[in-house]
Amino acid sequence: ACSIKVRIINETGHKLPTGYPEGRRMWINVEFRDNALNVLAERGRYASASANLTTPDTKVYEADLGPDAAIATLAGLPEKPSFHFALNNKYYKDNRIPPRGFTNAAFAAVQAAPVAADYGEGQYWDDTIFRTPPMATTAVVSVYYQTASKEYISFLRDENHTNDAGNVLYEQWELTGKSPPVLMKQRVVAGLISGAFADADCNGRVNLDDLRLLAGCVTGPNQTLNLGCEALDADLDGDVDLEDFGELQRV
Repeated sequence: ACSIKVRIINETGHKLPTGYPEGRRMWINVEFRDNALNVLAERGRYASASANLTTPDTKVYEADLGPDAAIATLAGLPEKPSFHFALNNKYYKDNRIPPRGFTNAAFAAVQAAPVAADYGEGQYWDDTIFRTPPMATTAVVSVYYQTASKEYISFLRDENHTNDAGNVLYEQWELTGKSPPVLMKQRVVAGLISGAFADADCNGRVNLDDLRLLAGCVTGPNQTLNLGCEALDADLDGDVDLEDFGELQRV
């Protein structure tokens, strides 16, 4: 009653999403609405004007590559995800959904195993749990795909020091809509019944366990709620802070 489960099933013959990994991504967007269909809260919000995607409160499927320790040392780069394609030799993240027939051993043998993600033998789907905020009766669930993220295009612009090709690319990206996301699938889930906002672990009781979870969800100014913390935003202002703590004390 206090959450919805979004399952994405991969019916392709390859990882989802697939192809050239730099800049490509897929994500889940959820709009929670009230009886009048007003949007109360949104997860995975994409701002078209700025091309910024809010990521902490949703699931983003992508592959992040970068140099390993040896290459990073030789190149004078930090050991972390990067868009330096020619230098990248390590996967830091690859949570793309496997296809039918997936086995961990077979994918590991060809250096295609999931990274920072767990998929069981034969699993070709992925589940994500979203907490239902207070007063929400409907959820509009959408899955989007984007070819070139703002982060990728900005990197190519800023790292090109030999000519103006980076600036030309960025300008063309802007002129063509900033690689607008493509809607892959959408479903409306009606008849939601939200649980008590303070019941953080969804067990029907409000106790010290929920208080501990609340403490772990506290955000600073202008920070986005992490996935799983949404139900503790009692006043629906986009963060978990002392005001929400006060609401928990009254339960």
